[in-house]
Amino acid sequence: MVSVILVPQGAEYQAVYRGVQSRSNPPRVIPIPAGGAAVRDLDHFSDATEILVMGLCGSLAPQFEVSTIALYRACVDFSGKVKECDRDLTQRLQAQLQVSPVLGLTSDRVICSAIEKRDLGKTYCAEVVDMEGFAILSHLSVAMLRVVSDDLQGDLPDLSGVIDSNGKIQTIPMAKAMIQKPIAASRLIRGSLSSLRTLRQLAAALDF
Repeated sequence: MVSVILVPQGAEYQAVYRGVQSRSNPPRVIPIPAGGAAVRDLDHFSDATEILVMGLCGSLAPQFEVSTIALYRACVDFSGKVKECDRDLTQRLQAQLQVSPVLGLTSDRVICSAIEKRDLGKTYCAEVVDMEGFAILSHLSVAMLRVVSDDLQGDLPDLSGVIDSNGKIQTIPMAKAMIQKPIAASRLIRGSLSSLRTLRQLAAALDF
């Protein structure tokens, strides 16, 4: 039984938290920093029975469109090292969701170019990309369930300076990035709203 759900802080955390509140005796939902800073304080959860990581991810493959559910089997980093997810919990989630588990690439930066994302998907044979997965799996045994927020249909705004060393989104750099590329910003906003809605619904529907 899942006792803890780890979710990147901010809108992703709010979506999952609201989703599970409709349930009786829901798991604890814990916000964590985005990116590599996510590993801070993870030792506090080393005695948890089962841990699920939820959140958003980016697509690296054409079939993974916005709001597609991605259940991870493992994460790979840029060096090619692979960390497997909690097999038992992943299999139970697979039976519930009727989806095929995927390989997620963990990046140390936001991948903004659709062409680069497509190339990375081919290089690492990965379907989706995130910024926390590999680091978390290096510390804890978890299952990982995400929702695609951006696909390969176009580029994102340049978000390279948006997340600080503490894993927090900086509002002023984010606003500047959005203003500089309004079409890409509009695509990002639409994708985020749709995927967050799916993430909330997913959290509400899961049998933990």
